[in-house]
Amino acid sequence: MNVVDQLMDTGVPGVRFQLPSLRPVIVDQEQAARVLVEQEAGHRVVVLIAMGRFADAAEVVAESRLMDPSNPRLRLLDTEVTRWNGDTERAINRLRRLLEEFAGTSTEADVLQQLGADFYTQGDMKAAATRFRGAWEGREAAGADERLIECSRRSYELVQLELESA
Repeated sequence: MNVVDQLMDTGVPGVRFQLPSLRPVIVDQEQAARVLVEQEAGHRVVVLIAMGRFADAAEVVAESRLMDPSNPRLRLLDTEVTRWNGDTERAINRLRRLLEEFAGTSTEADVLQQLGADFYTQGDMKAAATRFRGAWEGREAAGADERLIECSRRSYELVQLELESA
């Protein structure tokens, strides 16, 4: 499977996710530059991570969380900044706590998706597959946006292919 087959819409203009790692990749520089100026904090953080500007992304998250400390998306993006800054274990530990907090809510599947990506980054394919499958099932059951369901499904399938070829 080539890299293009692994790119998925993020909902952020000019940025796609590379599956199953969920690494944001800039596909349109002009759109991404506009996001940094015109869009809300969460979108800006995704672009900054894609640019490798982790300190700037962390600053946007911190400032935004001051205004809305319980915002689930910002809390998840905070763990993403941690992961891409090289501390995957810390990100996983924080996501495990978020999973307990959001158990039984619509956010649970988003946390599972992030955990899957973190375990994938860490090289634990079995744990990644379990989390991606849980995210896929949770998103389907909740009637989530089709883009999110597809992201979970494709992430799971890509990890399954890696497990089968190992």
